[in-house]
Order: sequence, then structure tokens, then C-alpha cells
Amino acid sequence: MDLRSKDAKWALALIIIGLLALLDGFGAIDLWGGFWRLWPVLLIVWGFSMLRKRGRAERHEGRRVFGDTVETTDSPFVNHSSAFGDISISIRNEEFSGGSASTVFGTISLDLSGVARITGYGQLDLHAVFGDIAVKVPGHLPVEVRSSSVFGDVKTPGGGSFDGKTYRSPGAAQGEKTLVIDCSQVFGDVEVVTAE
Repeated sequence: MDLRSKDAKWALALIIIGLLALLDGFGAIDLWGGFWRLWPVLLIVWGFSMLRKRGRAERHEGRRVFGDTVETTDSPFVNHSSAFGDISISIRNEEFSGGSASTVFGTISLDLSGVARITGYGQLDLHAVFGDIAVKVPGHLPVEVRSSSVFGDVKTPGGGSFDGKTYRSPGAAQGEKTLVIDCSQVFGDVEVVTAE
């Protein structure tokens, strides 16, 4: 993001004005002496949306700031991270080796429904702060979901065992190569569903 551009300067000014007005609204500072309480949130949201919609999302080797990642790939490996943006990836390869994805203030959506078998490492590490994680897996694939959640729920497909921290689909413990999904999220939900 080029902070020298006119729009970026306006966006940052709106964010700063919004934060100052919000602090004033909660009595931390006395900017306007009891003016409206929550209208500054609109300025903050407006500023962030201006930065995000600029189309100048910075991306370096799978990392993105202020922008969404939407990708369909033949790669058997996933490696993405994002701040203030969503990650949506569909794997078209029949073999999947694993990888990682992480986001802050965003959602991770992975479609693995076309995967036929697990090769290599076979572990998928997913991390979200203030965001949700959704993974679609094929019904025939053995899956183990490990989750550590703070202020969030974990939803897994039926037919397996779930003890609150680990879910194992039928067939996951029978020696077949298993997809291990290790999720950690704060203020967000995890949902693993099977493809129809």
C-alpha cells in the first residue's frame, strides 16, 4: 500500500479522526464534551473500506494485506495469509499434501471436495483471529480435526467422534492416510462439512 497516495491519506485521516472521536465518546479524552457516542465507528469502517477497496492490496508470496484472496489451484499445497481480508481457495488436484492459511479480521474458506487422496505431510494448519474457518472435504476421505477455540464453536460432520478438541471421521483410525486439520481461532467458528 502506497501511503503517499491521496486516497490512502484520506483513509488514514478518517481512521484517526474516528478513533479520537470514539475515545471522546467513551470519556477517555474530552474532544467534544459528550457529542454522539458511536458515530465515529462509521468513520473507522469507512476508512478501512477505502483502504481495502483501493485494489492496491500488497501481496508477497502468499501474504496479503487489505485484500481478499480467491483462488482455484492445481497445487497440492496451500500457503496463504491475510490481514483484513478473506481467503477462499478451491483445490482441483486429486492429491493433497497439506499446508497452512491464517487470517486476522477475515474468513478462511477451503474447498477440498475434489481431493481423492492424501500424500506427503497431509496436515492443514488454519489460524483465524476475529474470523471463521470453513473447510469442505470429500465424504470418502478420512479426516481428523483438532481445534483450539476461544469464544467460538466447532461444527463437524456427523458420523464420527468428537471430544471437544478432536474429531475423527469413520475410517480415520484404520491406517489409511488421514487429512489432519489443525485449527486455532479466537472470536470465530470452525465448520468442517462433507461434500455431497
